[in-house]
Order: sequence, then structure tokens, then C-alpha cells
Amino acid sequence: MNRGDSDLMALSMKSSGFIQAESVRDADICIFNTCSVRKHAEDRAIARVRQEKGSGPAGRTFVITGCMAQRIGPELVKKRIADLVLGPYQSPRIGEVLSSYTDINKSRGLMLLSQETDDFSDRIPAELAPEKEERPWHKWVTITHGCENFCSYCIVPHVRGRLISFPSERILKFIEESVRQGVTEISLLGQNVNQYGQDSGDIPFWSLLEKAASVKGLERVHFLTSHPMDFSEEITRVIAGNGIISRSIHLPMQSGSDRVLQLMNRKYTMKRYYEIIESMHRLMDSFAVTTDIIVGYPGESDAEFNETLDAVRNIRFDSAFMYAYSPREGTPAFELKEEITRQEKIDRLNELIHLQRKISLEKLESLADKTEKAIAERISKKSGSELSGITDFGHNIVFRGSVEDIGRERIVRITGVRGSTLVGEKV
Repeated sequence: MNRGDSDLMALSMKSSGFIQAESVRDADICIFNTCSVRKHAEDRAIARVRQEKGSGPAGRTFVITGCMAQRIGPELVKKRIADLVLGPYQSPRIGEVLSSYTDINKSRGLMLLSQETDDFSDRIPAELAPEKEERPWHKWVTITHGCENFCSYCIVPHVRGRLISFPSERILKFIEESVRQGVTEISLLGQNVNQYGQDSGDIPFWSLLEKAASVKGLERVHFLTSHPMDFSEEITRVIAGNGIISRSIHLPMQSGSDRVLQLMNRKYTMKRYYEIIESMHRLMDSFAVTTDIIVGYPGESDAEFNETLDAVRNIRFDSAFMYAYSPREGTPAFELKEEITRQEKIDRLNELIHLQRKISLEKLESLADKTEKAIAERISKKSGSELSGITDFGHNIVFRGSVEDIGRERIVRITGVRGSTLVGEKV
């Protein structure tokens, strides 16, 4: 989501006549787009801003945007960490704001943090379609903004606001125009893509996914992120019935314990989660599932942590983002008493990571001699004769090829595994 917002900010700056600097040190205006999902992310962002302010030339304007700006913007201005803070609603029109920014504003600090509907900035302007990303064949396509699930540990609904679905007609026109500009791969983005249209009465997500995948010229369609609460079988059927939709499905489980899931306000049970996985096995010949897991949530017992381990063993995720619980001020979970130490959380996390890495390696090794579709993204950092890319199942892969292969889908036969990366040869 932040990458998509950063692309919008870059477009806004260019449209207002600003020129991108070669480095932070060369810039008159330094913009930091930030995350608040974990305290560590905020700490790193603040440290980076302070480092740049303390070591670069004086007189530069420092702008902080994104979720951290929304959460603690007044504090950032008061402490002179930032001259200007813009929340997610305003950041896509940053060029317009900075065009009217004056020395008077700078001396006082400026904050634009409204979450009123009238202050929400467009996310899919037609002008963005011709703009090239770092991967020129790819385009991030934001289909919703905000979230209304209010998981008890999560700050996102508080900083990004309520769910806003963008009109399907405009989304599809944006994709079509992007394809005319040479894009062959898109990623549909939302905090919970499955809730697309529920606020506006537009078509459901599975229908939007199906229509997006029917746009001629596309070679691959991704989507993220899904929520198990409303991952319908229709979504699985659309994936199964369309060869260009990625078989890599990210489905955050968070915990294998029903009681902990209830405390997290996740609104599903493990029985429901297993039903979704079973429908994938029933309707698709092959697929990959990745997930998010939090250990050490306040009140999680040893037995409940073991339920999470059992779920990981049974489901056998291809990979997982795994975290020790981190309190976020402003969320309901922040008020809960933690009953285990930080070291106990880390011990649980390390045990989970060890298990998941073992499973991930076994799943990669099981692909030997099979073929997968892959899109090469760059020359490999370790070998000038190899390309590094991503398979249709979301696996990292390297294979021999040329610059002409970059950005194009190729069939690759798997020959082995190097660390956590597949090795293959182009068919």
C-alpha cells in the first residue's frame, strides 16, 4: 500500500513541477513515507529522519507522510522532526501542497491530517497509468483504501480510516490503459481485498478479479491482502478457472487458537480457516499459501501457542511472516496485561521460525523436476549470467537467461534449491 502511495506522491510532485533529486543529500525537500504497523517501524523511520537532518546540508524541508504522520503528526512537528506532516488522505496531492508551502509555514510547522471524506485524495488517476514503476511491466492497482475490521492489535483502521472502495469501472479502465502502456503484470491492493464493494454496493471482489484477469495483454494478476473472515469459495473458483491469476495466496492466520483469535477480534475460527484451505485443495491442482502469524499475544498460553504450531504442521504454509507481539498504543490490545516476558516471546518465535523454515525447504525441494511459470525481474546479484525472478506460486527463482527475458513470463524447469531460492533452467 505504501509503494502505491509513494507512486502517487511522485506523480503529484512531477505534475507540480518538482524534479526528483539523485539522493537525499541533493534534495531541497526530503519526503519520508512511513508505516505504523509496529513500533519498530516508527523507531526506524524517526532514526532515519534524524540521521539525515543531522548529517546533511541545512535549510532542507523535511516532510513525513503516511501512517506514522497520521498517528503522531503533531508530536513530530512539535519536536521539529518534521516541518510538514501529511496523513494518508492528503499525501497523494503533496505536490499541490508543497507548491504553496512558504517559509512562514515552515517556521510554524504544517499538519494536514484530516480523515473527512471531502479531504480524501484520488488513488487511481488516469495520469498514473503511463508512469513507469521500478519494474516497468508491473503496476500497483489500489482498489480500496482503509479498513473497518478493527483487529484488536492493529493500528491500521485508526490511521488509514474507514473502508473506501473505488468504482470498478474506473479500476478496469485504469488497468486497460496501463496495459496499453506496456504493463503485463498487475497487483490489486487493499487492506482486505475481499471486502471490495461492500461499502459501495459495487461488484464483489471475485467478480472484479475475474474482470481484471480478462483484460487482454495481461500475463499475471496478483492480489493482496485477503482476510479469512470473508474469503469466499467464489474467489477460489475464479483463481482456479483463470491461468493468469497467481497461485500464490496470502491468507493471514495470526494464531491457531480459537480463543486467541477471538481476543484478536479476527471474526473466524480455525474450523473456518481449514475449510478455506480444503476448498483450495479441492478446486485447484496446485497452489501456494503464505501467512502472517503473531506469537505471544497477551494471554496466549503454552497450550495455545502449541495449537499454532500444530496448525502450521497441518497446513504446511509455503512461507510465513512471523512476529512476536508488539503493543501498539491506541489499539484495544495495548490495554491488555502481558503475562510472559519478552524473552519468552522470542523463544516462541524462534521455535515457530525453525518449524516453518523446515516446512518451506521441504516444499521447495518437492518441486524438483517440475515446471513453473516465472517472470524474471533483474540480473541476479550473485551471477551476471543468471536472472532473478518470481514464479507463479510466489517462489524466488534464479535461472540462466538474457536481458530480453526480464519482465516476460517464461517456463522454467526446477533443478534444485539454493538456500531459500529455487534454481531452474528455461524451457
